[in-house]
Amino acid sequence: MQSSATGEVCFVLKTYPYKERDVIAVLLSEKKGRFSALARNGIQSRRFGGSLDLFTCSEFALDPKTIRLSDIQEDILVQVLSAQVKRTPGLAGSFEKLSGASALNEIILRVIPPQRPAPEIFKLYSNALLAIEDLPADQTLKIVNAFILKITQWLGVQPSLTRCMVCEKTLNEIEGHSVCAQVAQGAWICDACRPDRSGLTLSKDTILDAYHSMLNPIRKIEFMATTREHEEMLEFLEKHLQYFVPGLDRAPIGALRFLKSPQWPT
Repeated sequence: MQSSATGEVCFVLKTYPYKERDVIAVLLSEKKGRFSALARNGIQSRRFGGSLDLFTCSEFALDPKTIRLSDIQEDILVQVLSAQVKRTPGLAGSFEKLSGASALNEIILRVIPPQRPAPEIFKLYSNALLAIEDLPADQTLKIVNAFILKITQWLGVQPSLTRCMVCEKTLNEIEGHSVCAQVAQGAWICDACRPDRSGLTLSKDTILDAYHSMLNPIRKIEFMATTREHEEMLEFLEKHLQYFVPGLDRAPIGALRFLKSPQWPT
């Protein structure tokens, strides 16, 4: 007797071919979190249409029985019986937006444990993807920074941004327009407490943006800092992830490099 299929709304994070005509898709759902699924005859199959395209939200009919494949690293999969597209994001034609969405996918693939229910991450990813789609392209980097900060909260490794780690003064109480990020401590110090001028400088507006990013829904954040200032914040967040998240020090998140201004096409 065959097992009854279960319906699951998922985002497509990654796909790759398996054997001649099958596709393995890495999906993100509210109930299952990040998991892998096998779509038999998924290559050029009308049965799946565009449901396996990256960033697409689709409703998948899944066979609850697991499949084991010995020749891939993550060898526990479910089988996709059919799928129907729910929503395809409008990212085509924008290098910035595609880069931002790719960064979201890679971050989840790299830092979110597989097969663990993650309703907060599902909602966060959905809202971040919609924000990237709806807002102007020059806001993409800021959304990705906010996404990373919320991921650090979920992981329990969020930076401390409210006060100088030495004198404990708030941003309103210190002099100057910038602070110095302290990667190893996940915090910042003010100019008065910094013995020299070395270190990564972040503007006060960037710190405020980061603080509000951790407090507010991602689509309701009112960013104050410039794109250039957010590039400096991204540099800090990359180093923060590499320092506090196991494995990222050996292989950084590659998609983030496309969010830096020297990479933009002219």
